[in-house]
Amino acid sequence: MLPKFTCQHCGKLVPRNPRLKNQKYCSLQECQNARRCLTNKTRARRSSASRSLRKSRNKRWRDSFPSHQYQKEYRDKHPRNVERNGQLQSGRNKRRQKYHSSMIVKTYTLLPRPLPDGVYTAFAVKNGKIVKTYALWNQMPAIAKKDLLSP
Repeated sequence: MLPKFTCQHCGKLVPRNPRLKNQKYCSLQECQNARRCLTNKTRARRSSASRSLRKSRNKRWRDSFPSHQYQKEYRDKHPRNVERNGQLQSGRNKRRQKYHSSMIVKTYTLLPRPLPDGVYTAFAVKNGKIVKTYALWNQMPAIAKKDLLSP
């Protein structure tokens, strides 16, 4: 009986191929793709020649297939997805309007409401939209009215 091993990708216990010395992945296509991806990442990390080759190959592909053209073709081929996304975005915008008076462009911003301990968040606002991804926290101590009136 052939010895068995556990595939590093799918976790299944499968018989070892006697022709392979250190088999770590089974023969499923998904597992082989994961093995190739890991090998490519390791090569790119170790070798500057591999990184530059990958970079030039990606640049050639991007020059041949600009992203705006790709997106336009996708929208033309999938009109139902475009319509569904528009409906979902409208719902997200309506829910967001409950909390914000302007539309948010980036999603990691914090609510511009004061917190109980006097901490406020500050945002970069451009054309009525919050465009900055990282909010600034400002501590503003509470000042009593009598402190304002006394010299």
